[in-house]
Amino acid sequence: MVQGDYLLPALSRLGVEDQQFALAFILRSGSLKEMARLYGVSYPTVRNRLDDLIARLRAIIESQEKEAADDGVGADAGGGGGGDTDASRDE
Repeated sequence: MVQGDYLLPALSRLGVEDQQFALAFILRSGSLKEMARLYGVSYPTVRNRLDDLIARLRAIIESQEKEAADDGVGADAGGGGGGDTDASRDE
């Protein structure tokens, strides 16, 4: 059994429909044209939905970063990874 306080990855904090949209988008290599065809909507409609999804993800990540800072947890709470900053390369 695992116990403790852990932040969920940002994608898992989205609603089911948003998770399904994100998965479909990834599986179609980010093709908005294919997404429009899949969902039976216009390209601009898909673009708007993606923009809304990006905004929700940013809000989740910002919330997690604030939560992590308040709790003293690591700074990479959003699960965005990377860690290859200018400062880390200079070490």
